[in-house]
Amino acid sequence: MPVYGFNEMFNIVYIAKKLHDMDKYDLVTESFFDTLDLDCYYENMYSLIPNLFDYHRSDYYDRHAVELLVISDSVIVDFYVLAGKYGKRNNIADENNPYIKAAIQETHDNLNFCHCLGWKLMGHTEPVRKYHSRLGLFINHECGCLDLGVLAYRLIVLHEWFADMCVELSDKLREDSRQVRLDDVLLAA
Repeated sequence: MPVYGFNEMFNIVYIAKKLHDMDKYDLVTESFFDTLDLDCYYENMYSLIPNLFDYHRSDYYDRHAVELLVISDSVIVDFYVLAGKYGKRNNIADENNPYIKAAIQETHDNLNFCHCLGWKLMGHTEPVRKYHSRLGLFINHECGCLDLGVLAYRLIVLHEWFADMCVELSDKLREDSRQVRLDDVLLAA
């Protein structure tokens, strides 16, 4: 016999654990009610999603029952700046940059789980303003089949991916710089 609301309760605990592991447990206390209550599940997730990121803006379009949620974070901005530096250093255009392609694929893999959700990743390798690189989510609230807990979890995974890639790109650029300096020293000798 299935337990009503078991998946939702498990999602809350799992997301809280994931945020704790990322040292962002304060988001749980800011966004979740004090008790595990199935009635509060969607309110918890709806409150958490924009708070996962440094920047968020939400616009709701009544006529189509669609919400446009624009989110950004320093890890997304930093990723695109670092990917741009990698591309310049290796003479790779943004549209051919393997890191930028990987970001699009990772976003696709994480956010193409429901037909009620659309997305657009806008990355800028040379941002002209704060949080210029961002992710736009188009959420159809009329559909009713989008699990906000799954969306929250996948956004956490995406945030972690961008953070990991920033570390990888920083290391790669540092390693490339050392190699160039070593080559200069060897040529001078």
